[in-house]
Amino acid sequence: MADVFLAMAHGPASVNKLVVVKRLRSFADEEDRQVLMFMDEAKLSARMNHPNVVQTYEVGSDQEGYFIVMEYLEGQPLKRVMKAAMDRASGTGGLVRGTWIRIVADVLRGLHYAHELCDFDGKPLGIVHRDVSPHNIFITYDGAVKLVDFGVAKAAVNSSNTESGTFKGKLTYMAPEQVTAGKTVDRRADIFAVGVVFWELLAGRRLFEGDQITVMHQLLLGKIPRLSTVVPGIPIALDQIAAKALERDPSKRFATAQEMCDVLESYLQWSGEDVRGEFLGACMRGIFAESRASIRQQIKAQIERVTSSMMISEGSGQVTLSGIGLSAGPSSSRSGGRLPYVGEPSNSGIERGSSMERGSGIERGSGLERGSGIERGSGVERPRTPVSDSVSLRATTTVPSSPSRRGYLLGASGLAVLAAVAGGALLVASKRAPAVEPPVAAAAARGAEAVEAVEKKPDEAPKVSVVIASDPPDATVSWKGNTLGKTPLKTELPVGTQVVVVSRSGSFDETIMLTLTPNESVERSVKLRPTN
Repeated sequence: MADVFLAMAHGPASVNKLVVVKRLRSFADEEDRQVLMFMDEAKLSARMNHPNVVQTYEVGSDQEGYFIVMEYLEGQPLKRVMKAAMDRASGTGGLVRGTWIRIVADVLRGLHYAHELCDFDGKPLGIVHRDVSPHNIFITYDGAVKLVDFGVAKAAVNSSNTESGTFKGKLTYMAPEQVTAGKTVDRRADIFAVGVVFWELLAGRRLFEGDQITVMHQLLLGKIPRLSTVVPGIPIALDQIAAKALERDPSKRFATAQEMCDVLESYLQWSGEDVRGEFLGACMRGIFAESRASIRQQIKAQIERVTSSMMISEGSGQVTLSGIGLSAGPSSSRSGGRLPYVGEPSNSGIERGSSMERGSGIERGSGLERGSGIERGSGVERPRTPVSDSVSLRATTTVPSSPSRRGYLLGASGLAVLAAVAGGALLVASKRAPAVEPPVAAAAARGAEAVEAVEKKPDEAPKVSVVIASDPPDATVSWKGNTLGKTPLKTELPVGTQVVVVSRSGSFDETIMLTLTPNESVERSVKLRPTN
């Protein structure tokens, strides 16, 4: 469906920037379903701007077709991070439980932003990612967590529709309603997928395994195991959080991604397990030091090769590169700009399975094509220059015609393509963006009303009566950093999912997750375990 290139954008004053260019392959019919799907992804990606969502810089077209220019993420997909951490002699590679929880919380922030995104007139876009999985969660070497690949996302602005009898996403991370005919799929399907990721990170193994029939049976009819049955001693709050996210009935799950994120943040704060992004980044750099160094060296070599071979002749309107002449004159493209022309593959290439490919987070046949909802053998027209089993590095550049384009497509700044990647996107990255405090969604009600969450201030949320007892008594009850009193305690807390901590000298702290609904009081008793 599309080809992906790692490229270097040339700006004024020798300012260069690595970017990723995703170009749709040529199609005769602009109403072709593949074109519509590509443009759906482009329209959604271009609207998003959040620290936990991959950034899109440009969407455009020329006589060769449509393209997307995205940020270049330096890091690894979560799938590879999980495997590498477990393979290390230390067992975790420094990635303690709090690290996994932090990753999931950041993913939820990005998801909530996407779910809440509105059109320019304020109308909700109704975005559902539909493919949240370790493949599409990216961790940078700076410790940033990014949600990527909205290629199969559902939104109100989409031009294409899912064909009857087809699935969008990866079966082992799909919610039951995604594989059930006639069921409505909304943001809560993404919460189920996050629940699967959360369960697997803490359990250290897959939740659903087997062939498609086996997985379908487990998903729709089988008993979803509690975390506590596979991880002895796991805090009860984490067990409850995972179980709530994995409810088959969407109305029983967290109503919004922000609600689940808030619960995880509360747990991290009061368990003392929270970690900073700097710690996550340090772990990433340690685990993937060799791979990172190899990729950087290869990128450096390609930049030197491309820049040394470029010869710009003033006044000729031509860019000559390795014997390939490209016109810098006016373009007849629809967007007024030119995307890189791809010449013949160079003799220097990166063989499949090399550190360049491994480090880029690419899975053969699982990245671009699956993320775009396209299966192999779908009859999509192949590119005119076939991509072989090796990832060929191509030295090429272009000088766009329109002076109105941004840096990487502007005048003589040009864009140099460094590498072409088959079967997936090469993601490498910008520095971590400053954290954005997300709005708190008042997702109190369940069911369909809860899906259309409306932002409220904390003091506007209705409160319900809560009674907490402990054995032994006289334990301190805390909520969001505030001491509520001693057990037995009767108090009021806002509707929604709340986390309280019960602590007493000489005993282990107990974390309790409370699901509070309007007009329904809750009583909870905990037995505190002695520390000796």
